Amino acid sequence: MPKIVAQIPDEIYKNINDEVRLGIFSDTSEAVISALKKAYARKSRSFLRWLMRKESITESELLKELERIR
Repeated sequence: MPKIVAQIPDEIYKNINDEVRLGIFSDTSEAVISALKKAYARKSRSFLRWLMRKESITESELLKELERIR
């Protein structure tokens, strides 16, 4: 897995360390990876909503298409 280096504000670093100390995450890397995954999932959902509005696709149409594909 590629490694990256990032600078983060002290407050966020403190929050990450608190979550590790509380046992929510096993280490700092796990907390950062989890946050990145959540951020990309949020971005993907936002893009999908934008695309649906742009193409005038309703939620019911999308769900019907998903059901048809399955």
